Formats: sequence, structure tokens, C-alpha cells
Amino acid sequence: MDNLAIYFATETGNAETLANQTHERALATGRADATVQSIAKLTPEDLAAHKLAVFVVSTWGDGEPPSDATDFYYGLEKQTGLDLSGVTYAVFGLGDRDYADFNAFARNLDEQLAARGARRLLDRAEADLDFDDTYAAWADRLFAALESAPAVTTS
Repeated sequence: MDNLAIYFATETGNAETLANQTHERALATGRADATVQSIAKLTPEDLAAHKLAVFVVSTWGDGEPPSDATDFYYGLEKQTGLDLSGVTYAVFGLGDRDYADFNAFARNLDEQLAARGARRLLDRAEADLDFDDTYAAWADRLFAALESAPAVTTS
């Protein structure tokens, strides 16, 4: 798949909202190939078929993935031989600095993807509860980096 796949993992809905904003911006900037969906619909094997993947994820509890991400994430952890070398990705994490494991899921996801050969499009961003400015800066960097990535446009 050559499309830009945007995945979210959320408990409270903030990551889904930002993923949808990312999708809207992708469409507005000519990325007619962009899709957005819950990470719950993704398997590690399916991810290998993507060329571009963006993850907007929150951390829950004591550094755990949100409930909609557990199957994907723990499946990814078990797939140590999975080859993701054809995947370029970006991760935006939402968390709360009051917790010891601030943005642990975003960090762990980033590390698991890189360990299986996926290439970072840009460095992971980690946001606290007041995430608007952090997200806006990350989205600007993301779309600047995507300008050089392949896109499918419609006539």
C-alpha cells in the first residue's frame, strides 16, 4: 500500500481527535491517499504492507497502551522477526507528566517499530495535557517531511 495510514490509540478521545485533524490536513494538502482509523483495526502483519504510517497515541495507566491498542502492541512485541524495513513512520504521543511513565506507550511503540527495521520520518513528539502547541509544531514538521514522500493524487 502506498497510502498514508494514520492510526490512533486512545482512551479519552484526544488522540482520535488529533488523528482526524492530521487526516484533514493531509487531504487539504493533496494527500488524497490518506486514511485514518483506530489502531485496533491494525495487525503487525498488516503494517508491513504500508509505506507510510503515522501513529497518534496516548499512554494509559502506568505506561500502558490504551485498550484499543493492546492487541496490536502486544502482538508487535511478540513478532521479533517481523520485517518492517519498508515502512516509514512517525509517532506523536499524548501523556500526563504527573505520571512516572509519561508517554511510555509512545516511546515503546517507537522503539518496537525501529527494532523491526521501520524508518522514522521524524523524531517522536511527546505532549503533556496541554498539547495544542506541541501538536501544531509536530504536524508542521510532519507535513514538511511528507512533502518529499510519495503521494497519490486524484484528477
